Amino acid sequence: MTPDGQKAAGHTGPGRKIIAAIPCFNEERFIGTVVLKAKKYVDCVVVIDDGSSDATAEVAAEAGAVVYKHGENRGYGAGIRSALQKGEELGADVLVILDGDGQHDPRDIPRIVQPVLGDEADIVVGSRFLGATGKKPPLYRHLGQRFLTTATN
Repeated sequence: MTPDGQKAAGHTGPGRKIIAAIPCFNEERFIGTVVLKAKKYVDCVVVIDDGSSDATAEVAAEAGAVVYKHGENRGYGAGIRSALQKGEELGADVLVILDGDGQHDPRDIPRIVQPVLGDEADIVVGSRFLGATGKKPPLYRHLGQRFLTTATN
């Protein structure tokens, strides 16, 4: 919703469809809450279940999401590709990608989509590491991320 409590899509005129896409794997514990929260700010929520062995797809569907399932776990990149494809198939004018574990707060959706809807930007990328201060992450986090990236590659 916008700051005045309206769904972000409501101020864009006809034909501006906002879709939230959530690629996920084994997130039955969180996905229902994420879907319910996201539905307040978008026209449609799409969950890409990347071969989960738990009830992720069922919980997402019960919460009101359109669910697409990969037959097996294909990885986060494949989930993103499927989200982009499904967004296009469903006629999204704006596609917001959220994590299924609740890391991304759906209340931020209006702030994220507004530059796109206002023709100020074609893409908006959020950072969970930059706060309102705009400071870079601490050195230990940067070094830790580099170490983990090197160790896993």
